[in-house]
Amino acid sequence: MVADDGTQSRQEAGAAASNALPSDAPWWVRWTRWRQQSVTEGEAWETELLKRCCKTPMVASNVRVGPGKHDYIHTVSGGTPGQPPLVMAPGYAAGLGFYWRQFDALAPHFSLHAIDWLGTGLSGRPAFSARGREQTEAFFLESLRAWKSKMGVGKMVLMGHSLGGYLSACYALKYPEDVEHLILVCPAGVPQVPDDWQTRFQTMPTSRRMLFKTLMWTWDQGLTPGAVVRTLGPFGPGLCKGYVNSRFNRGGDGLTADEAAVFHRYFYQITAAPGSGEYALRHLLAPGAWAHAPLERRLHELSVPVTFVYGEGDWMRPEHAVNLCKRLREDGAPLCTSDKRVEIIDDAGHFVFLEQPALFNRSVIDACETVLGRAAARAAAHAMPRAAEQTHTAEMSRWAYRQGSGVDSGGGGKGAGGDAGAGSEPAASHT
Repeated sequence: MVADDGTQSRQEAGAAASNALPSDAPWWVRWTRWRQQSVTEGEAWETELLKRCCKTPMVASNVRVGPGKHDYIHTVSGGTPGQPPLVMAPGYAAGLGFYWRQFDALAPHFSLHAIDWLGTGLSGRPAFSARGREQTEAFFLESLRAWKSKMGVGKMVLMGHSLGGYLSACYALKYPEDVEHLILVCPAGVPQVPDDWQTRFQTMPTSRRMLFKTLMWTWDQGLTPGAVVRTLGPFGPGLCKGYVNSRFNRGGDGLTADEAAVFHRYFYQITAAPGSGEYALRHLLAPGAWAHAPLERRLHELSVPVTFVYGEGDWMRPEHAVNLCKRLREDGAPLCTSDKRVEIIDDAGHFVFLEQPALFNRSVIDACETVLGRAAARAAAHAMPRAAEQTHTAEMSRWAYRQGSGVDSGGGGKGAGGDAGAGSEPAASHT
């Protein structure tokens, strides 16, 4: 069904999909396709994920952002009308469904909109023709601004995870008038390549150097996790199932069997969809996930409040944001109490919002104290689980390099690990 404003609503279709899951498709459909993926199945599994895993009513829609057939941004909206808008953007090879553990807690305090970036998730998959960093950033930023205009969203709290955090920061730099507060969750692209990166690379064991060179070659060729899953055909769902069961049960609040059963099917659908936005990666990040235009060189121009949130074991290395925020505070006083601040949540990694949802949701409320009003934010935070010993505001004394041994986290919680001084682990599949 297409609404008069050009937005395709799935309110009615979603209810029907929840009663007719993809597994109910005729056997000859399920067994005669190389890829077990379609838009209809993806929408059905997203609907099932939200129905089973959260209580907040969320309305799904496809919002037109351009003239082409595939120029639309998939959105789910809910929460409290009249409250400040919170726009939630996922990371690379992820989708808005990854935020299912936020909707119930944040809905009373915000007008919620979770999106899939153009060319990703369940959004349209136009041919990706961007070349170079500036064109690639424009592919995402201009479509997001068109979405905002079509949706009638006012000045927003913009929250982005990983590569979505990098893009959200780029959006706030280009269109600060649209953003009330910027929340960067484990953002990619913060540090620049260290001066001694090549020296450290040469000191790696030969086997590791060869592996990394292979990864560099595949990165430069544009090989993506989605391409691998699509190539595997009927074996792709099994790979996604194994990844979800392994990756999202490492610590914190692991997935229940029921959650994992639906989530891995949703994850397969968005991963096996035709390639589009996934090809942006090499234009934005170099091998090793070093940004071509690092945020630490760009955020000095930011004119809106920014809060960073990390899991303590995040491979994106929180100390880079700690160092950056220290320099930003030296440039000028914070615009609010949560501006230029880094929140670090213990017993969590790169997917902190899935691994420690209660603590993460509280951090979002705390970050938005000025937006929500101090009294309202404190009341909301007070109603959430309190675990002060598991959440802390990073200080420089807590995060210091130990050459050759990763990060010194003060002896508490899980260290970030990885190569000393590296911005990321090169083998990671999500950013």
